[in-house]
Amino acid sequence: MLQKIRDKATGWIAYTIIILIAIPFALWGVDSYFGGSGRQVVAEVNGEPVTQQALQQEVRQQRDRLAQLFGGRLPEGVLDEGALRDQALQTLIRRELLRQTARERGYRASAQAVARELARIPVFQQDGTFDAERYARILEAQRLTPQAFEADLARGLVLEQLESGVRGTTPVTAPRVHHYLDLALQVREVDHLHLPASAWAPPKEEIGEEAVQAYYNAHQDRFRAPERVRLDYVLLDPAALEEDLSISEAELRRQYEMQRDRFTTPEERRAAQILIRVPEGAPEDAVQAAREAAREARDRVQNGESFDKVACEVSDDRLTAGQGGDLGWLQRGDLGNALDGVLFTMPSGEVSHPVRTAEGFHLLKLESVRPPKTEPFEQVRERLEADLRARRAESRLMELNERLMTQAFEHPRSLEPAAAATGLEIQRSRWITRAKGEGIGAQEAVRKAAFSPQVLQEGQNSDLIELPDGRTMVLRVARHEPSRPQPLEAVEDRIRERIRAQRAAEGAEAVGRNLLQAVRAGDPLDVAAADLPADAAVERLQLRRDSDAVPARVREAAFALDGAGDVTGVPLEGGDYALVRLHAVKTPEPGGEQRTRAREHLRSLYGAAEFEAVLRHLEDQADIEIHRDRL
Repeated sequence: MLQKIRDKATGWIAYTIIILIAIPFALWGVDSYFGGSGRQVVAEVNGEPVTQQALQQEVRQQRDRLAQLFGGRLPEGVLDEGALRDQALQTLIRRELLRQTARERGYRASAQAVARELARIPVFQQDGTFDAERYARILEAQRLTPQAFEADLARGLVLEQLESGVRGTTPVTAPRVHHYLDLALQVREVDHLHLPASAWAPPKEEIGEEAVQAYYNAHQDRFRAPERVRLDYVLLDPAALEEDLSISEAELRRQYEMQRDRFTTPEERRAAQILIRVPEGAPEDAVQAAREAAREARDRVQNGESFDKVACEVSDDRLTAGQGGDLGWLQRGDLGNALDGVLFTMPSGEVSHPVRTAEGFHLLKLESVRPPKTEPFEQVRERLEADLRARRAESRLMELNERLMTQAFEHPRSLEPAAAATGLEIQRSRWITRAKGEGIGAQEAVRKAAFSPQVLQEGQNSDLIELPDGRTMVLRVARHEPSRPQPLEAVEDRIRERIRAQRAAEGAEAVGRNLLQAVRAGDPLDVAAADLPADAAVERLQLRRDSDAVPARVREAAFALDGAGDVTGVPLEGGDYALVRLHAVKTPEPGGEQRTRAREHLRSLYGAAEFEAVLRHLEDQADIEIHRDRL
């Protein structure tokens, strides 16, 4: 459900919906979120509080959005939790500043605008249409009232209106577009010489014991066994909860009866029509003439002519007249109240009297009827069981998460009360360092918590940790080993490889700098490089700013050269070295579509910059107090 909202909603509305419906919201309860006495304030914006609960929720949402970029799971080491928390706090502060600005300037969202936005949210739709019962059921499951949800949705619309008013008014001139395209489309023709460090790597046997010992003595801090811990933890797995649930046949049948409408295809009727069109507000004589034309058409059918033939000849509905007026299969609501009231009360084969609507006068013929059809219990049993199991597991997960969090907080130096309250076992991890671990220790969030001051130095339980796969846990340190030096014998081979790589890089750079000096003195690059190893050859390349044929440093160096004949040297990762000589600069003429895309791209960039400037101005003018000790 949440994923569908994230996929379809954008901007401040997305933030609003996700924050309100996210499961963690229910863990603290509506009262706590909207001002319960137990909330803790982490920042104040012109006197308005930003709560710790709101910050935790924003951190989760930003982490989830990052995870989506990687297919749902963050790679190891990609996320800096501290930076993420700071970014989430800035987001909340800026959102509050925008709310205050919108309030001061009288921005409002009408009830109609809220209703339109609500109807567009896919999770509240059934078969593509807003479903009031589904809406109420989802909010009830998340312990929300429609009034609270719609009020926050209105605030989101106001923020979006304020933001779009800034972003959408940034001018982009033709000279700016032209200059941008000159830079973006520019092609640089260069001579490129790559010097692989491996060509200058000395044999391992040349690196003697004295060199190894000297390197070890100079870099002992690099050759220490890392600090490590073993953890006790209580882990709550939603998948295991769902497997353990027992659902009886009687419960499933009761759910089937309660949700019978969900599995019932409503009655359908196939109909044809003849339309004599007359607009609303037409003169009475025109209305009367249309009515008479409709009656005459009905009389022709009643006197034996086929409905298809009469429809083809006289119907003003050009979409259906050629098919004999066929409207296809219809359900209640497809034609509107007036025509529905006739079609769904007439017997099969009958032709109605003229029915007036805003379009004109209609004659309806009922061709056939498909009665309502309900899928039998046996066909939907698995779906029912899966839905019921998921709902109960979610409810149970909320309850156990709350118990786990409460007991771990109230008994900070033991996990036994938390284990007893949840019925879960206390598990023991393998050794975990700050950088890596196996099993549960492979999770960055676990390592971050394990080595936090609260857990490692103060000996307390961690806060509730949410893992990317949906599991939650609380941990504490069971054993701790500080960092210690490694003996030379254990790291000797690594040291030799480092010395060898260092000397190889120095050799490649020395050769590269000599070549650079020779080329700048007037030697052609291919002549200067004639005596190099075979795998160090000059090649002519056509480079654009987005080319990936060469390392980024080479591409950046090529576009930093001033004119034809200029040459530069570039140290590369891994110790390699490259020379780049500019041969020519070419600028293709852009097409109309390229100009249009460039204008939109610049408008987006400038709009974002303008909006960032507005936010920074608001921050500069505001009274913002951040309580770092509560983060």
